[in-house]
Amino acid sequence: MASFSLPPPRRALLALAAAAPSLARAERPRDYRWRVMREGRPIGTHDVTFTRQGARLSAVSEVSVAPRVLGVVVYRYEHRYTEVTEAGRFLSVVSRLNRNGRVVEVSAEAIPGGVCVRGPEGELRLPPEAAPLSWWEPQRFGGAVPIFGTSTGRPMQLSWTREARPGGGLRWRTAGEIEAVLDYDAAGRWVGYAVKGDDGSTVSYEPA
Repeated sequence: MASFSLPPPRRALLALAAAAPSLARAERPRDYRWRVMREGRPIGTHDVTFTRQGARLSAVSEVSVAPRVLGVVVYRYEHRYTEVTEAGRFLSVVSRLNRNGRVVEVSAEAIPGGVCVRGPEGELRLPPEAAPLSWWEPQRFGGAVPIFGTSTGRPMQLSWTREARPGGGLRWRTAGEIEAVLDYDAAGRWVGYAVKGDDGSTVSYEPA
């Protein structure tokens, strides 16, 4: 029989304590940094920053779009929201959208038996599995859960199609309230985005 020895309890505890921070860092998703492009020209940015505390993950999404014509800003879109999940389960979101000076605020939280959403049209109670439309969470797509909009506070009417990408990734297409194409690699990481803008033009993302 092979012999082995266990470290003293104090040494074992110190080893676990030293390993814990590196494990937490390994579990935190990498942040996203995007340039927002229209007709080959940059018009803004979209950053998603993650913070983990134990099983809780906070994602701060910040979109800033301000296209210019002859150096003058002709449209302004600023959207910031913070979403909190725990072990993959939605807990809360707080959103503020400024579209050309018109501000819309939405918040939502998981409550016993459902999700309570508060938006410009008042309070709405959704099923407990409901979650916001967050592009970095593709496991919510395809009708897997009821989706609500962080810029409206309302359930979204979306249709989804899915196709395989080379290397084991996925491409999702959505139609309805949003017409977009989203790409993910084999690990489920968001790697591409194109959406039809309000004026009918195509807006796309590229890594910043």
